[in-house]
Amino acid sequence: MTESTRPANEYSGFLPPRFQKRPDADDVVVKTWTVGDALEDHNVPDMPAALSLFFDLVAPAAGRADATGFAMLWLDRHPHEAPGWRLSIGHVGSEDDLEMAVAKPLARLVDAMPMANFECESWHLTRPLWRKRAEPVKLVFWGDFAKHARAILGHSDGASFYQPLGAGLRSDDVATMLPVLEDMLGDPFLKGGMGFEDALRLGVALGRAHLIESWIEAGGAEKEPYFRPMKIWHQAWLANALIDPAVASLAMSGKPPMPALDFARNSTPASRRSALDDLSSWLTEVFFTDEYPALRNAFVAGVQNAVWLDSDLQQYLQPQQRSEILQGLMPYCRWFLAMALYNHLGNLAAGTARDDQVAFYATVVDALPELSPLGEFATQRDIEQHIIRIDAPRAASAFDTLVLPFCDLLMPRRQFDATRS
Repeated sequence: MTESTRPANEYSGFLPPRFQKRPDADDVVVKTWTVGDALEDHNVPDMPAALSLFFDLVAPAAGRADATGFAMLWLDRHPHEAPGWRLSIGHVGSEDDLEMAVAKPLARLVDAMPMANFECESWHLTRPLWRKRAEPVKLVFWGDFAKHARAILGHSDGASFYQPLGAGLRSDDVATMLPVLEDMLGDPFLKGGMGFEDALRLGVALGRAHLIESWIEAGGAEKEPYFRPMKIWHQAWLANALIDPAVASLAMSGKPPMPALDFARNSTPASRRSALDDLSSWLTEVFFTDEYPALRNAFVAGVQNAVWLDSDLQQYLQPQQRSEILQGLMPYCRWFLAMALYNHLGNLAAGTARDDQVAFYATVVDALPELSPLGEFATQRDIEQHIIRIDAPRAASAFDTLVLPFCDLLMPRRQFDATRS
């Protein structure tokens, strides 16, 4: 099916920008140190004076070195290790360049507190560590990262499209800064309109957030500190993912404003779930209506089945649950693939299939040869009979890399009048 013509972006001069100087995430090195002695318990202590001074000095010092990066102070919530302070510094460049950029404030901190190397990895390899055990306490940016953060946080419509500001948080609150980090180094969202995979990712993000709240509630106060990093980082990802839908909604007349997530310090699983429900209703009313059935189906599937569809959640499950995940994934893999094939083979019969769709279909058939007998006159029954012959492990391995991109290529994308540029 062909894409509709993209409208002119009349609002571009008034909208927040995308991060134009995005580095390859593998080029961002993150070095982490343990700072100070182990803490007695998992209560959040006051920040030591030496760390407070470091954060006052580090951004100006790194800025003078013409560097681009960030510093994050976090509390380690690993359930089997003593709690304590950790300092992570991210830098676009090498480890040596990182240490040169922050040499003076780092040397002052080393003199004031005991420090030891914890790890040094790329952005991609550091994030799983943070999601499992890091409760962020302070985050500052410098260089190109700081410029983009100012563009987002200082925008006149910020409360309308940026979840933390809409919830009333200060611009220097760590919960306000985290989604900006995702915006600069995570995967770009809603580029070229809303596609099938975008809708699914939004649904999975909401379903994932509901599951996390259920786990926190079931664990009680004793387990809450250990779940806190997962909640914080997933909430930041969701807040970032909602920037572009919220921006798009600014140009839609007669639609309700985006409701805010619950970022309050005294929030409860119940209050956060209520906010998630309001957000889901808003997305359904504004974006996932009956007018866009493929997008609606993807969104609903994501919300209801995040435990199967989200690889991020699967890291928290026990190894013996992997086969259960595989079986749960299969109906969606088959359903999505059937929708894409039905559209593609229909396009072939009508002579409207694009070259990129034909080329990608050839890649799908190479990986899943059970589909090779299907031709342009195949019926829906033919499609279903060939799909069911694909064994579960190969179908699951093809889900993220082939099935979802193929759906994204085939399903009509929804275009918006207002998009970030």
